[in-house]
Amino acid sequence: MKMISILGSTGSIGISTLNVICSLGDAYKVFGLSCHKNITLLQDQIHQFKPEYAIITDQSSYNLFLKEHGTNLGDTKILFGDEGLNTITSNKNVDTIIAAITGFSCIHPVISAINHNKTILIANKEILVSAGNMIISELRNSKAVMLPIDSEHNALLQIILSSGLEYKINDADYYKAKIKNIIITASGGPFIDYNLNDLKRVNANDAIQHPTWNMGKKISVDSSTMMNKGLEIIEAKTLFNLDIDNIKAIIHRQSKIHAFVEFFDGTVISHMSNPDMRIPISYAITYPERIYSNNKGDFSYKNFSFEEVIYDKFPCYRLARKVAEIGKNTGLILNAANEISVEYFLEDKISYLDIPNIIEDILDSSVVVDHDSLDSIIENDKEIRELTRNYIKTRYS
Repeated sequence: MKMISILGSTGSIGISTLNVICSLGDAYKVFGLSCHKNITLLQDQIHQFKPEYAIITDQSSYNLFLKEHGTNLGDTKILFGDEGLNTITSNKNVDTIIAAITGFSCIHPVISAINHNKTILIANKEILVSAGNMIISELRNSKAVMLPIDSEHNALLQIILSSGLEYKINDADYYKAKIKNIIITASGGPFIDYNLNDLKRVNANDAIQHPTWNMGKKISVDSSTMMNKGLEIIEAKTLFNLDIDNIKAIIHRQSKIHAFVEFFDGTVISHMSNPDMRIPISYAITYPERIYSNNKGDFSYKNFSFEEVIYDKFPCYRLARKVAEIGKNTGLILNAANEISVEYFLEDKISYLDIPNIIEDILDSSVVVDHDSLDSIIENDKEIRELTRNYIKTRYS
C-alpha cells in the first residue's frame, strides 16, 4: 500500500488528487490532509478518507475546529501549523507527498519531505522560483524524488521519458546535450482579446474567471497576467537546466496541447490531453505506470491554434523572463512582490495594471544576491514582502 499526504487538500489540486485516489483502489491510502481555512470541506474529507492526521494552518480556523470537534475527529488527530505539516511529511509510513499549498509557505514541508527521502509531487511553482537552486541541491544530497504535476511540466516529463531519455533534474548538463528547445503552452487567460484600455477597467472578479481551468483565486489572477506562465518558465529552467533562450511559451487557447520538446535532429514531440488536472496527477502518483482510467470521453482533435505571447500586453511574463536570465535571488523578489500585489488586487486596493508596475519597481529597488542557506532565503522573502507592502501603502494609499 502507498501512503500519501496531501498538503492543500481543500484546494483544486488537492480535490483532484483525492478524486484520483478514489479511483485507484485499495493500493493507495491517505495518511495526512491539510487545509488553511476551509475546515468545512476538511471535515468532509476526514469522514470520507479517515486519515491518521489532519492539519489546519490558520490559527482562528484551527481554534474553531477544536471548539467544535476537539483534537480528534474519529480516529484522525487534528494538528496545527508547520509542526503538523512536518508530522505528515516526515512520518516513516508516508511514501508520497502532494505539495499543493499555494505560495512560498510551502517551502518548509517540502524541505522536510526531501530530508526524509519522500517522493514529492510538486504543484507549487513559487518555491521552485524562489529557492530552486537550494531545492535541487537538497535533492542531490538525498534519496528523495521530485515529480512535477503542473500540466506543462508533467507533459515535458512524459515527452522526455517517451523519447527514451531519463529523468535527471539533478543533472546540470544532461538535457542541454539532448534537447534543443522546450515549449510550454498558455491559454492566454480571460483577457487575451482585451486591449490596454479594456484592462484598465477589469476587477478581481473578472480576473479569476479562467476560460479552461478551474483554479484558485491567486493562480487564476497569475494566469490572467501571464505571471503564471513566467513562473513556469523559471520552474522549467530549474527542473531541466536549459538556457532561458531555449525555453519558450506560446498561447494555445484550447489548452489541449500542454508542451512540446524540440530535438536537435528537427523532431518536435508534443503532449496532448484534455484540460483535466487528474491526468498529470494520476501519472505522477502511479509513476512510471499508467493505471488511472479517465472517464471524460474521447479526445477531440479539432481547432488547434497557436499565437505568440505579446510582451506589451503581458509585462509580468516579460519580467519573469528577465529574472530567469539574471538568476540569483531575483526569482524570490519577483515571486514575493507578485504574491503581495495579487493579495492587494484581490482586496480591491490596487488596480489590475498596478500589479506589473509594483513588481518591476520592487525588482529595480532590491539588492540582487546569492543565498547559501534556507534561513537567508526565508529572511529575504520576509524583507521583500514587507518592502512591497510598505511601497503599496505609500504609493497607492
